[in-house]
Amino acid sequence: MKRLIAMFTCIVLVGVAFISCGGGGRQTTRQQPTPVNNEMVGEAEGMAMIFDGDKALARDRAIDDAMNKLVKMKLGTTVEGRSLVQDFALVESIIEASSTGMVRNWSVIKERAESDAYFVTIRGEVYPAAVNETIEATLRNYGRPKFMILIKESFDGVIKDPGETVSEHAMMDIMGNAGFEFVDSNMTAELIKKERARMGKAIEGKIGEDVQELLLDDLGAEVVIIGTAKTSDQTAVISGIAKNMKSKQANIMLKAIDVYTGRVLASKVHNAAGAHIDAETASKNAIVNCLSSRQMLGKNDDEGKFVSGDFMNQITRQFLKSATNRLIMMTVSGLNFNDMTKFRDALQGRVRGVSKVYPRGQVGAAAKIEVEFAGKTHDLAQELVAKADKFGFTIEIKEQKPNKLVIHARKN
Repeated sequence: MKRLIAMFTCIVLVGVAFISCGGGGRQTTRQQPTPVNNEMVGEAEGMAMIFDGDKALARDRAIDDAMNKLVKMKLGTTVEGRSLVQDFALVESIIEASSTGMVRNWSVIKERAESDAYFVTIRGEVYPAAVNETIEATLRNYGRPKFMILIKESFDGVIKDPGETVSEHAMMDIMGNAGFEFVDSNMTAELIKKERARMGKAIEGKIGEDVQELLLDDLGAEVVIIGTAKTSDQTAVISGIAKNMKSKQANIMLKAIDVYTGRVLASKVHNAAGAHIDAETASKNAIVNCLSSRQMLGKNDDEGKFVSGDFMNQITRQFLKSATNRLIMMTVSGLNFNDMTKFRDALQGRVRGVSKVYPRGQVGAAAKIEVEFAGKTHDLAQELVAKADKFGFTIEIKEQKPNKLVIHARKN
């Protein structure tokens, strides 16, 4: 886990300034002695739109925006920080940290309302002491998905179906060093027998609603890794060097798919050799050598710490990225066109984690919208229930599935 945390330091460090978008009650100052000539002290202006005349909420969000900008600006003044700022846009939409954790000794030095926007300028000190805690929280919520592994395997032409392959067990062992969780291999094997149609689709990478329901609802599998692993004999290559040894070449093709969206997170092809006096063991060694390479999953270093490989890094990074802009289809009934327009505006402007809302058509009092959300459908449903009455709507959740939410709404 420590190594996995280190892997994300360059991604998350800049983003820890992102503050929860809830409103109300923000203090104007946080008083502590501020060191003189501290390069992490500075000023930044934030802006937020005013919805339904709620200036207090707009002020809070403008302060959040100013802190966000201050952290980005100050980290960018350091040599290390300049290399981190490039990932700011990725992280800022999912990290929620206390403002006291990242910006301290701050005060509002200027504020104004102009038309439908509120502007706040703050002065404060960027304080990155809470970085590790934020990384841990981010990994728990987004960056450490639960896996199902489905690999077709062939040793010298002898085929073994997904569910109980050497490759699957080797991957679980290697990735387990990084703290990842898996659907139990015995359960996977049983499921392949009982749910041939749906599991057959999963093995082929065809993740539709029926497969999502099986993998997510029943097993909690958020990423499925599919692919092939084949070994072939190359003993002749070493016959003049080691007469009693068997040599095998492993060729592995892997693809990781986000179960929530069906999106390919990472793909990789690699090969490696393995040797042993026993032919089957040589094939197993070749598989492990291939998977534990720097190009694939990674392995422990000389100090016993796990170092993630390229394929593993792609999965975690892309799953994290996917979580920041996951599109959730929402069906809303009960609102006329004007009220639906107000609902969309409130959803985008006042619900935490929502970055964009796209209208997808309306017939009478039934409308469809797509919501770009930093989280899971369940999180969005909870946010809606908690916040809707504050912006003038009563919400009833009718149906909730991966990437799909059906609600009934009424204007108060």
